[in-house]
Amino acid sequence: MFKTYKQYGNGGKILIPENINKKGSDYKSLINIANFFAKEGKIVKLNPTVHFKSDEYEQIYKSLTNTIYERKCPDLQIDGLFYEFENYTPPFRKRKISRMISQGTKQSSRIIINNTRGSSDRFIRDNIYKRIKDKTFNMEINEVWLYEKGELRLFYKNSRKP
Repeated sequence: MFKTYKQYGNGGKILIPENINKKGSDYKSLINIANFFAKEGKIVKLNPTVHFKSDEYEQIYKSLTNTIYERKCPDLQIDGLFYEFENYTPPFRKRKISRMISQGTKQSSRIIINNTRGSSDRFIRDNIYKRIKDKTFNMEINEVWLYEKGELRLFYKNSRKP
């Protein structure tokens, strides 16, 4: 089902499903993100979008069963943890960051946001903390990474969660 796309000497590797859409709008960004983590020695899987009733879903996303993310298909798995990549569709507006956080956290508590157009750190931080404090959002945020001009940086990590 998954084949090795790239392997590093430190044990890091990128695995991609045979049925991945290489023409997808996120594909190049996802490969760049996967390379970043694989170079750190992590095992990264790019996940396909499959129907939740399929056997493939059961194999790939079994650990999401009985969680708020059941029936979801996060984009990546990094050392067994699911991550969702949120890309923006032009034109870029600041409010899209808020929407990207909202949409991402519906798929996973760990999100990677494409901030190539450069929303300020303060604006993003305010958005994250507003969502954490406001219980009506009913979402958990464990990690937020920013993907900017091909580079990744850890922006937020919940210190109370593993």
